Amino acid sequence: MRASRHLCYVIALLVLHVGCTPQAVFPPDMQEKIDRTISVDVLKRDPNAYRGVKIELGGQIGGSTVSQNEVRILARHLPIRTHPVYGPVDIGRLQGMFVIRYPGMLTNQDLQHGNMIVVVGTVLGAVSDPISGASVIRPTVQAQCLHIWRTGGAAIEDFPWPPFLQGYSPLVEAIYCVDSDNTFLTTS
Repeated sequence: MRASRHLCYVIALLVLHVGCTPQAVFPPDMQEKIDRTISVDVLKRDPNAYRGVKIELGGQIGGSTVSQNEVRILARHLPIRTHPVYGPVDIGRLQGMFVIRYPGMLTNQDLQHGNMIVVVGTVLGAVSDPISGASVIRPTVQAQCLHIWRTGGAAIEDFPWPPFLQGYSPLVEAIYCVDSDNTFLTTS
């Protein structure tokens, strides 16, 4: 009896631990060698010093341009949170802008202004880009993988009941990696 009770406690703790651990959304090889100590604040000071470094940044889409073989995304930097849900979180202050270059196509729904995004890629340095109308030099990342939440400006944790919609709305997520099949998830 005592052993079975102990076993139940162990199983409950394992289930709780697995349920609270953030899931890796990118392939394991993309997670390797990421320097998570580099923020947009650090990049703004000297983006060229980090050229070629693999980083992970979170943000909110502010605009995009699409050409034949590349998508360029202007993102407002947001910190990445792992609890209670994984993803970028708006902390109420501007932390800087950066540009993402992705060598492929994305859907219009994924490029919608206000959607949340996480990018894993290498720093290209300070690159002049006219994505916002005027050519501005911004830190630029060459994406290897993107994770996009179709939030339309709402917080990720607001789903499935975002305040701007009447009723239930599942959160759609998309994961794009260079030379891989795209993944679309419906959560909530």
